[in-house]
Amino acid sequence: MTYKLYGITENCFSGAYEAWTHSLHPDDMEESNKQLEDAVSGLGAFNPEFRVVHPNGQVRTIKASAEVIRDNDGNALKVIGVNYDITDKINAINELEVAKQKAEQATQTKSEFLSNMSHEIRTPMNAILGGLQMVNTEYLDAKSKVMLKNAVSSSKSLLTIINDILDYSKIESNKLSLEQEPFSISDIIKSVKFEVDSIVSNKGIKLVSNIDENFNDHWLGDIVRVKQILLNLVSNAVKFTEKGSVNIHLSETLYQEKQAISLEVADTGVGMSEEAQARIFDRFSQADNSTTRKFGGTGLGMSITLSLILMMRGTIDVKSNVGRGTTIRVILPLTITNKSVSSFVQKSMTPPPLRGKKILIAEDNEINQIVIQSMLEGTNASLTIVDNGKQAVEAAKEKDFDLILMDIQMPEMDGVEAMKNIINFNKHIPIIALTANVMIDDVADYLSQGFDAHIAKPIDIATLYGVLSSFIK
Repeated sequence: MTYKLYGITENCFSGAYEAWTHSLHPDDMEESNKQLEDAVSGLGAFNPEFRVVHPNGQVRTIKASAEVIRDNDGNALKVIGVNYDITDKINAINELEVAKQKAEQATQTKSEFLSNMSHEIRTPMNAILGGLQMVNTEYLDAKSKVMLKNAVSSSKSLLTIINDILDYSKIESNKLSLEQEPFSISDIIKSVKFEVDSIVSNKGIKLVSNIDENFNDHWLGDIVRVKQILLNLVSNAVKFTEKGSVNIHLSETLYQEKQAISLEVADTGVGMSEEAQARIFDRFSQADNSTTRKFGGTGLGMSITLSLILMMRGTIDVKSNVGRGTTIRVILPLTITNKSVSSFVQKSMTPPPLRGKKILIAEDNEINQIVIQSMLEGTNASLTIVDNGKQAVEAAKEKDFDLILMDIQMPEMDGVEAMKNIINFNKHIPIIALTANVMIDDVADYLSQGFDAHIAKPIDIATLYGVLSSFIK
């Protein structure tokens, strides 16, 4: 066996030590000899891993394990041990590492591509959805109103699909992280009900929320992701309910001997078969093909919801019968807190009265300039529009504005640099990031760098009015 390990024949074998030293790879010789000397001197063990070069030039990797035999005085007499060839194992490990690096690079490339595509899609969508929101329905006939409503609904559905794909990519690459901040459950309920109000009203169904009297409203966790869980459950319930009601029930429960949130959403909708329930959390899967055709969707929502719940170490339970509705119960083992809570900006469909207030808008896209200007007309605020960050800084030096809406990607000077320049000479003016970069990490980064808030493109007019109401008094 020794002959084979070192690529020699029995006739050429001059001794184990000589075979070893003659075959050692030059790059491994110094370290291997040092380990042997240390072992003989009693300073360490001899368990090296080294390469040998066979007479035919082939390089193999050997793992050795040896013991130094000593006399009664502790003097080294000889070294005995075993050598075994681990070349195939090393090659396999190296191949796996290369494959891992390629997979990570591919995932990173995909994430960057999806993020860039999200930005590129959202920029023209801002003009589309923004323009649709500003259409005056007073002079439209019934058919045109229906077409407008469908166009707005389709635009919002497209944004939901984009967000689902981005979240799926984050989860797949293990890059989704959770914040730990105090938040209010009642604020989340209000925000979710606002989001689905128009669909609920159009369907003529009821959306009822019930919070136990002794329920603690303040918890520690990720307010955005908790809302995402509830919004997805409620949106699905509303989508699959043609008549009757959707009921939200919040209570506290014991989970693993700790207080936890119990969140239940029950509907009187179409329900699901056992087979459909088994597939509900599969990615890119709907209850069945007819569901996709009738109701649409990517089939990612519940998969993302499950991932978020598991990240919070919670559970989800689904009970449903065909034609008799669905009840979904989620348990989130978060921590009760007495700290002041983070809350959502409360949206408003009514423009705040801002006569006499001055707003600076930094936006390089001419179409988006028109959209924002139209959205703000009802506030009666005085508007100044500039094309880039450099002009925004100059304008802020010349005039004392009450608020700045700042795009991020602009020529000459981007929004982040412009914001930092402005707060150097005016720390009190609210500066709102106005951008198609909507990833959670992007938003958190903007806020950490100094922006007071973030408004995503396409701009939701209710969010815009809510932000203005919060920052301009």
